Amino acid sequence: MPKIIGQNLEEHRQLTRDALFGALSRLMAERGFDAITMASLATEAGIGRTAIYNYYADKEELLMAFVASEMSHYLDTINSSLSETDNPLVQLRIYIRTQLLTDRAYLAAPGPPLQDTISKETAHELAKHIRETSKILVLILERCVAASIIPDQNLAVSVHLVHGTLTGRRVPHQEPQRTAFFEQTERFVLGALGVSPQMICDMPSLGAVPAPHCTPTR
Repeated sequence: MPKIIGQNLEEHRQLTRDALFGALSRLMAERGFDAITMASLATEAGIGRTAIYNYYADKEELLMAFVASEMSHYLDTINSSLSETDNPLVQLRIYIRTQLLTDRAYLAAPGPPLQDTISKETAHELAKHIRETSKILVLILERCVAASIIPDQNLAVSVHLVHGTLTGRRVPHQEPQRTAFFEQTERFVLGALGVSPQMICDMPSLGAVPAPHCTPTR
């Protein structure tokens, strides 16, 4: 009988899921999704090779559970931060920073592009999660246009370009390079969207850039 971790069975199951999510994230960063097997995931997570199937039927099911968990955490974080201000420019800056702080190694993993290694059904579900972030950015940009912070523009194209700039970037871990990367990326995106140089120059600091989160290895 497998050893129970945690105080009860439900906590055991959640801790095991967390271990599998961590294993998937690390292995994708190291070798890409295509090269991962259920056996390698079980070994990396420190669970039995047969026990993993009590949680997920295959690695695509695990991937979707992982993405759903990451997206839920992201949406909670971004919505909480955005609720603290009514200023559209500050909200846009918060969005940019949050995107850079969000680790999405699974979108820039080694090997073939993720969309080429998963089923159409999984790709469709993954795209649905990604569209949730686009909806948030569209609303912020609409407010910026209404407030004359940026000129009227094709927001669908702007969202695509902003996400192309921010997603999958390898953010420096060491200071002062880390803060400089955030500040220059923010200025670049704001300028590309049409925020005036004077407005960018006059922006107050958002505070210190949080230190990188280090995922512990087993």
